Amino acid sequence: MKSFDESSFFYDEVINLIDLRGFEGAIRVIKKHIKIIKNPDDLALAYLNCGFLNDRLGKMSYAIDDFSKSVFFEAKLDIIDIRSKDIPYNARSNSRFKNGDYHAAIEDKRQAKKIRLIEMDKYSELNNTRIDYKNILLGTFLKIDLEPKYNTLIKVSKVEKSKYDLISDYKKLISEVKKKKLIRKLELLSESKYQIGDYKGSIKAIRRAEKYY
Repeated sequence: MKSFDESSFFYDEVINLIDLRGFEGAIRVIKKHIKIIKNPDDLALAYLNCGFLNDRLGKMSYAIDDFSKSVFFEAKLDIIDIRSKDIPYNARSNSRFKNGDYHAAIEDKRQAKKIRLIEMDKYSELNNTRIDYKNILLGTFLKIDLEPKYNTLIKVSKVEKSKYDLISDYKKLISEVKKKKLIRKLELLSESKYQIGDYKGSIKAIRRAEKYY
């Protein structure tokens, strides 16, 4: 799947910095080269990568701004072959949750779900090869040889799990049927809390559901 793309030649340097946990330096390299990128797809991806990096640094306001720019440029595209448009919405939702903006966080999460359902219905032939938020949570693409710009996305979006994550341990003991039932139960709980305006409860329930993927 790897091919040369002159718009992302600088990502090798970015990956090296990420491996050294030089997240601020990685952001500077991407932002330095954004001015020469013309393709909306590559612009969206550049800001998406910056958003994840800023989130890792704990700079939620900057992360939200970067994810918003990614959403803006992706809106100019009918379809993206490699990744889902649900990623910046889910990522912005997570940053907004950490920033205490629960209403905006659940709205982003709900919009992300709508987008992914539309994509799965309209572009079903691409769904086995597309990077989406669920694949990010599951680490599906971690060992696949992608272009540097997508390897960057996989690296910066990787979810760092606590070794004391009780849900992660519980997942290993239950069946797929049980997992699906738990996910559905939490999704229904999220919806019921959303309808009564309990946005904090709604987003917490859906984030808990995602832990069972």
